[in-house]
Amino acid sequence: MFSDQKISVVTFKLEEQTKRRFDAAMRAEGTTVSKTIREAVLRYLNEVDEGVEHPQFRLELKDEVSKKKEEQH
Repeated sequence: MFSDQKISVVTFKLEEQTKRRFDAAMRAEGTTVSKTIREAVLRYLNEVDEGVEHPQFRLELKDEVSKKKEEQH
């Protein structure tokens, strides 16, 4: 993903209960908060680079775990 790029840590604050809920939701999706936020930032920046008039910051939460759950129903 980052190959030879230098990695930086980004932090932000959330209420403790909100952080726990978000972390639990991401685990249920088979991913992590860090990966989810990182991918959302990259998608947003790609939209900015592509000249999208109103770029959006979106969380894409449909991964393999979600797809398998949907297939079972």
